[in-house]
Amino acid sequence: MNRVLALALALLAASALACGGPDPLRGTVFDPVRDAPAFALQDHRGNPVSLDTYDGDVIALTFLYTYCPDLCPAVTSRLRDVQRLLGDESARVNFVAVSVDPERDTPERAREYLEQWSLDDRWAFLTGGEAELSSVWRAYFIDPTQIEWNRADPTSSLPTVTPRRGVDALRRAIAARYEVVHSAPVYLIDADRRLRALFTPPLDPEDVAHDIRLLLDE
Repeated sequence: MNRVLALALALLAASALACGGPDPLRGTVFDPVRDAPAFALQDHRGNPVSLDTYDGDVIALTFLYTYCPDLCPAVTSRLRDVQRLLGDESARVNFVAVSVDPERDTPERAREYLEQWSLDDRWAFLTGGEAELSSVWRAYFIDPTQIEWNRADPTSSLPTVTPRRGVDALRRAIAARYEVVHSAPVYLIDADRRLRALFTPPLDPEDVAHDIRLLLDE
């Protein structure tokens, strides 16, 4: 067998192996894989929860706040699209949001937020005191910063809004108070509660759903 033929056969074999190999994750992969940082907070129904509370095969974890005028509604919308793409498989996934605004995000307000998006029975929105939440932020490399405007009573109610009109209504309502500047990554955590992949906005629902399916199939 001459060298050219041998090289051609070797390249074909390598190509076949590559085509038949495992489909790679599309998010930023954790290598090496590491345990997801634990937490102890309360959900939007006031129940104490921890990382081990959730029995789904995958956890999609992000960081939001209910008075957010732009980023959080966008992330919420994209993750809702992920649920739709997963279809029946979404029942095996826990979608979890951790608050970055302990001053205003009460369990009641978190529940209202999820209800506005028709997600109150499919998501968990976790709240807590600043000391509890700040330890979670540090563990997941989140650094929320308040931009203060004309501070009003943070406990006064804001108008109820629908998701379609939520961004504009919340922006107007929040103008006299403060905004929280923060990142909103989405961590994918597998059944063994290990960090496997990371997505950052703008999210592509197809890519996130793709990686969740891979983790569900493991």
